Amino acid sequence: MQSSEPENGNAEAWIKSCSEAGSTESERYLVRLARKAFLSLWSYSNVYTDEGRKGRRGDGKELCDLLVVFGNDVILFSDKHCEFIPHADINVAWNRWYKRAIEKSAKQLAGAEAWLTRFPDRLFLDPGCKTRLPIPLPEPSKQRIHLVAVTRGVSESAAAYWGGGSSGSLFIDTSLEQSEHRSAPFRVGWVLPNKRFVHVLDETTLDIVLQELDTVSDFVTYLTKKQERLAESGAEFLIPGEEELVAHYLSRFDPKSQEHYFPEAPNDALVALDEGHWASLLASKAYRARRKENEISYLWDELIEYQNKHIIAGSASVLYGVEESVDIYERVMRMMAQENRLARRILGESISRVRGVNMKGKRFTRTIIGGPDKKRAYIFMSLPHPAELSYSQYREWRQDQLFGYCLGCKLKFDHVSEALGIAFEPSTAESISVDFLLIGFDETPLDPDFAKDIQEHLVEENMWNPKKMAFSTIPQATPFPQKRSKLFRSRRS
Repeated sequence: MQSSEPENGNAEAWIKSCSEAGSTESERYLVRLARKAFLSLWSYSNVYTDEGRKGRRGDGKELCDLLVVFGNDVILFSDKHCEFIPHADINVAWNRWYKRAIEKSAKQLAGAEAWLTRFPDRLFLDPGCKTRLPIPLPEPSKQRIHLVAVTRGVSESAAAYWGGGSSGSLFIDTSLEQSEHRSAPFRVGWVLPNKRFVHVLDETTLDIVLQELDTVSDFVTYLTKKQERLAESGAEFLIPGEEELVAHYLSRFDPKSQEHYFPEAPNDALVALDEGHWASLLASKAYRARRKENEISYLWDELIEYQNKHIIAGSASVLYGVEESVDIYERVMRMMAQENRLARRILGESISRVRGVNMKGKRFTRTIIGGPDKKRAYIFMSLPHPAELSYSQYREWRQDQLFGYCLGCKLKFDHVSEALGIAFEPSTAESISVDFLLIGFDETPLDPDFAKDIQEHLVEENMWNPKKMAFSTIPQATPFPQKRSKLFRSRRS
């Protein structure tokens, strides 16, 4: 996959949808935060259904304020900014605000979930329902739908109610169900029937969650583990704000699984957290080290978003005669976006390292073994543009080199099931382009004759030379490092 001049005139509606960011300032703020975390190819504001349209007349019905579709995970956001109007009886004031801001959002989300389950192919980017959602939804049996209600306008009143320097975020209280909320000011439990979980974020906690868990993988994992823990049979939870839950989650990390976790709760227990854990974490040296260590990881985000913009604009193209489709483009980018923030540190560091090397006429490569099951190889290649070649000739040569490395990867590492190659010029070049190449492999070994041809090509091109070869597996890492990580060894040829 490569970048070229736009040719797809049908991309106009898609570009407009991705450039627009909600109809209110509150919605626009939500979309800006979400697109930074989830990136543009998977985030859509103000998606419509064709419910209520008569023939080709009239506008469709808005599904939700923000829709994120990433593989089998679908995140539905509803955003409500409602002023909290004081009353002599705090229960009256709270009840009025709760019904407008939280209860209404939850019902909208439940309706959107029901529509997606029944009609996953009837989603559109425009009110007139002319342009379908370009990213296919997962099959209903595979969908994992997450409901997120964003509420604003309450933090100042909540802080005054709780006193004692409270952050003003809403308490999580799992003892509450539906109508019981109306006499429980500034606390939220099970808003929908049958304990269907709705994640309620306010103006304080929205920023914290989306900034600290700012990849689709990290965000969805947090929502899933939070829901599983709070839904535990027999245990009740009282948590003074989502930020305190985030602090406990980030502070617990299993180095073996490379995942954060929530501690188990005893049966029939009331688990009550103190306020202040988030503030302590924020002020710690460990937290500052984590933020510093994450800086390099955003190069990975930038690379994904660079290609996403070409896909949306219709200026991406495929290599080797593969049939062009948005599905192919999206699959490659989604594989890259599956990596969490920890893994992106290593991948971002690899981009920086490989692009920063400029050896006259020689390629510089690095291979990283990663992916969800450690069966994916990322091959990074930097290749200078020889003066004797035109730019189109250079691109063809570079793509051939990348193809050879990706095929050779299977010979060197037989457990690899897919190789994703990324090639570009060194950072000193005047113009920059990027090639992405994905090759999937069967679990069985390569055909012997084909493997022999590949080996001969590798020898001829001096690729994967055993004496020079070095590769890295995404290592055991920690979100709160004590020291800066070292660059991995690289190879050149």
